[in-house]
Amino acid sequence: MRDLALDPVTGDLVLTAGRLRLTEPGAESVAQRLRLRLKLWHGEWFADQTVGIPYLTQVLGKVPQSQVEALLRAAILSCPGVATLLSFVFTVSPERVASLAFSVRAVDGGVVDIDDFSVGGA
Repeated sequence: MRDLALDPVTGDLVLTAGRLRLTEPGAESVAQRLRLRLKLWHGEWFADQTVGIPYLTQVLGKVPQSQVEALLRAAILSCPGVATLLSFVFTVSPERVASLAFSVRAVDGGVVDIDDFSVGGA
């Protein structure tokens, strides 16, 4: 499945020669879906307020790290196109900034590495 390509830094639609670009099937598409899934806060999307990560209620605050990790692992594994979770590192700095780095195998066999995700960030 292909999607409209988004710039991973700005989130803007990618234009090539004045035309919208589609993601390549496989790793590029899965990586974009994972980033979008993890960025969407529960209740944020007007069309379906039941989707998204419950950052306010189950991630931020005094929540056991194991519970947060389980929630994030489940969100990653349930993403369309993801076959297996190969690695997962969740860290919280002394300044209480949470970050996530992980690697998945896509259903087409490709590997997707995301090593710079700020958990709960905008």
